[in-house]
Amino acid sequence: MAVFTADNSAFSYMGRTDFSDKSAPMLIYAGSNIRCRFKGTYLKVTLDNVCMHTYTSFGAVIDGVQYKIDMKNENGAAEYTVAEGLSDEEHTLILFKRQGAAHYFRFISLETDGEVLPSEEKYSLKLEYYGDSVSAGEVTEALNYEGHCDPENHGSIYDNSYFSYTWLLARRLNAEFYNNSQGGLALFDKTGYFYDKDLTGLETTYNKLSYVPYAPMGMTEWDFSRYTPDIVVFAIGQNDASPDPKAIFDKAYAEKWKAKYKEIVLELKERYGNVKFLLITTVLMHDPRWDEVLDEIKTELGDFAYRYRFSRNGAATPGHPRATEQAEMAVELEQFIKANML
Repeated sequence: MAVFTADNSAFSYMGRTDFSDKSAPMLIYAGSNIRCRFKGTYLKVTLDNVCMHTYTSFGAVIDGVQYKIDMKNENGAAEYTVAEGLSDEEHTLILFKRQGAAHYFRFISLETDGEVLPSEEKYSLKLEYYGDSVSAGEVTEALNYEGHCDPENHGSIYDNSYFSYTWLLARRLNAEFYNNSQGGLALFDKTGYFYDKDLTGLETTYNKLSYVPYAPMGMTEWDFSRYTPDIVVFAIGQNDASPDPKAIFDKAYAEKWKAKYKEIVLELKERYGNVKFLLITTVLMHDPRWDEVLDEIKTELGDFAYRYRFSRNGAATPGHPRATEQAEMAVELEQFIKANML
């Protein structure tokens, strides 16, 4: 038996991660992950759950095989057995956040009967995402509900960022990615569905590390110098019809919405330099007026902005896209990016 603490140099981290305590880095956004190789016949991890929901879980991928591990739905550190009976040889490992604001977790240590080694993965591209529940991979595992509304009272048990188009696209493009997406997110505060007591929008979360208003540590600022993407995918404009679906048809409101959208994009462009932006909505059903507004924004932003509409854009499903529908989006985006942006 050997225990390897989180500050071991073999571990690499992807996604906005809080390193204020290097002995317990905290994963925050859906899809954030930890990678390494290890030798051993079993794997246990100790995680400190920062629980903000009635159900939490984390994911692991060992040699391409995915594992789902339910967590103790309470705050505090606990040991979890991820896998047993593995062949006594070298394995690849990804530990990841399946869910968004249901929780954060701190990585404390890994135990096996061998050793840990640095990941050998090399990436061809850097991606960043700003989006909502579709981009975060919510309800992707409700596979018998393609094209239908979500199961009633599902309680987030079907959420899995690994099957989101965001992560699927990153795998297809061999890209590193930071996914800054959250279910219910709209552009403006007081719109959308994120945090029902005091609705919080992308205008508040886009520059945050800890972005959940009710998290124990509150909101904290993100240091943009830590990650510079090649392509930023903006997938906002589906939750924005709440609470007033008619607002976007008002010219003054539409101009205000466009101005804030462009303001965030232009600030990110100034921070990142030579970066390209891809403006999308998804196959989740929504009013086509939002896509017309995005067309206008793309034209007004100029050559560094690109626009894509899926073949079933806004018309495929009234519920969250399932893994199959997420894969459909990933394939289309891969083709578009390779043909137009690389």
